[in-house]
This record gives sequence, structure tokens and C-alpha cells, in this order.
Amino acid sequence: MGFVEKPITINDVTLNSFEEFCDYVLKRQISIEESYQRTLKNLQVFEEKYGMTSDQFAKTIMGTPAEDEPDFLEWGMEYDTYLELKEELEEK
Repeated sequence: MGFVEKPITINDVTLNSFEEFCDYVLKRQISIEESYQRTLKNLQVFEEKYGMTSDQFAKTIMGTPAEDEPDFLEWGMEYDTYLELKEELEEK
């Protein structure tokens, strides 16, 4: 039996094929620069909430049991994303 595509609906848009889905996703992608700026804003929210820089957070919280707290898990993921995007932008 072959693969049968089923329509999916995302935000009131029905996509009837894998190709339509790919087009939908590609049209909504943001640039690395935009993603970097969003990540910086997200980090700033955590920094203001907890009164420390993300670098301080990485040195004192990441890798400890405290890292398992929901806010800290999210902060850690944002920080990792920041480092990856920063490196990617520096390579340009």
C-alpha cells in the first residue's frame, strides 16, 4: 500500500499535499537576523526577571539541578539558540 497524503489545516489554511505544507512553512520563515533579535528579546525578559545576565545564568545555573525548573529550561534553550545564531552570524 502506498503513502496517502491527508489534508491538514493550520491557522484556517488547508494544505492538501506535502508540497503545499513545505511552501507554507518556507513562506513563513524568518531571517537569521530576525531570529537573533527575537532571541535577544527573550533573553532580556529572563535577565530582567531574575536579575542576572544570560552569561551569569549559564555559569551558575546551567548544569545544576536548578536547571530543571521550567523557566530555567526555557532560558537555557534560548541561550543555546542565541549562541548558535551568534556563531552563524559571525561566519557570514
